Amino acid sequence: MTEALAERCHQMLARHDAAPVVRAQLAQHLLQQGDCDGAIAAADRALAADPTLVTAWLARAGACKTLCRFAEAAAGFEQAAALLPGRAAILVMLANCHAELDRLEQAELCLRAAIALDPGCREAHANLGSVYLRQQRPDLALAASREALAQDPGSVTAHQNLSVILAATAPEEAARHRDAAYRDRQIFVTRAARPEQRVLVLTSAAQASVPLKCLLPRERYTLIRWFIDYARPDQDLPEFDFIFNAIGDADLAPPLPAVVDRLLRDGARPVLNPPERIARTRRSDLPRLIGDLADVLVPPVLRLPQDCPDPVAAMAAWGIDLPLLVRPAGSHGGTDLVLATGREALTAALAACRGPAYVTKFFDYRSEADGNYRKYRSIFVDRVPYTWHLAIGPRWLSHYCTAGMDQQEEKRAEERRFLEDPQAAIGARACAALAAIARRLDLDYGGIDFSVLPDGRVLVFEANATMLIYEDDDPRFAYRSAALRRILNAFETMLAQRLAGRA
Repeated sequence: MTEALAERCHQMLARHDAAPVVRAQLAQHLLQQGDCDGAIAAADRALAADPTLVTAWLARAGACKTLCRFAEAAAGFEQAAALLPGRAAILVMLANCHAELDRLEQAELCLRAAIALDPGCREAHANLGSVYLRQQRPDLALAASREALAQDPGSVTAHQNLSVILAATAPEEAARHRDAAYRDRQIFVTRAARPEQRVLVLTSAAQASVPLKCLLPRERYTLIRWFIDYARPDQDLPEFDFIFNAIGDADLAPPLPAVVDRLLRDGARPVLNPPERIARTRRSDLPRLIGDLADVLVPPVLRLPQDCPDPVAAMAAWGIDLPLLVRPAGSHGGTDLVLATGREALTAALAACRGPAYVTKFFDYRSEADGNYRKYRSIFVDRVPYTWHLAIGPRWLSHYCTAGMDQQEEKRAEERRFLEDPQAAIGARACAALAAIARRLDLDYGGIDFSVLPDGRVLVFEANATMLIYEDDDPRFAYRSAALRRILNAFETMLAQRLAGRA
């Protein structure tokens, strides 16, 4: 809408209070001008008079999306799609909102419907690849991303997807896709709806970064993501207020380019989680880093190269024997983690890693009382531990989403006791050990996965900066919202102090 047309809309609105079509046009104009609140108000008045106005629904949904009100945006796009069926573009916008809300199944359905309407919709194919990747469905993600590239060889999203999907099975091809995605563009800016701070986020092409959705919400923080493995010596950076090193996995961190090193050392702005502190948290370094702390048990762990000729002999030299946990270096969440109880199983597990692997002495940590395994997680903010969750299940590989926590009230009740009174739940010795680990790790943000042995010691699984926190709208887990709020409040307090120069 031109300025002249906008002025005529205002004049018409002044003469005819009930002019829903004109109000819808005004809403679109205000959205284009960046006045999201005005656009929503104009759209609401138009829809109050005529709820069938697609233009008003689209303007309202677009404004809500810009303000990171994704649930409202999704509802608006759903209304528009129902009133104007057959438009692939509307379904793609709706899918993007669902993806922001972690409604991956709904996003998938919308994108597949968009492709059915318009098989040449390049954005739909690329975004579908991203959704499949988040769903851990690599074969489907591969097919969708390749189709996106067939239609648009320059699709950055498709190249990004393929660089991750092919990293383990076709590293050379994955490298070509990484180059295509980041060679010409190293900085990606996500502007906040109502910005409070601008954050320079150090990240990398590998999936090694701390999830920032809760820590630095999009509606408040403008995120300037810098893929430092492709940093240029003369990199031109936008203005920013502080630096957050989101590369939390030391095994996947790229070598630090000189331009990044200089920026980190100039001390002009606060730096959270400096790379040199992340580098100390490799699994094989934890025994030396925290193994001497009172009431802490860090199992022996060794990092083996892919071509190790005699892994059993190598482990024996370090005093490590079967049974062993074997995992590829850089893997998380139990991906490709194997418990090897014999020599043949160990050899097969190491071969499946296709690269460096960690072998860790396995300790059977099941409870004698009920036969369950308990995996606790605490988050470290500014060197202080905060309880986050407890997974209780019958398998040694215990994950929160697979332990049946959603099905058994008694498990949730035990988790709630841990969150609200950790000293009563796990004992004073374990709590003191966690506090000591948090101080020794010396991270601004990090965490630990652990169990508690019958004698009260903390059995460490991992302690680093990759720990995930998230919002959960399942009413069965409403009690966890207080734990999340404590973590986020602590993070905001730390950040305010750093920006004020007091810490």
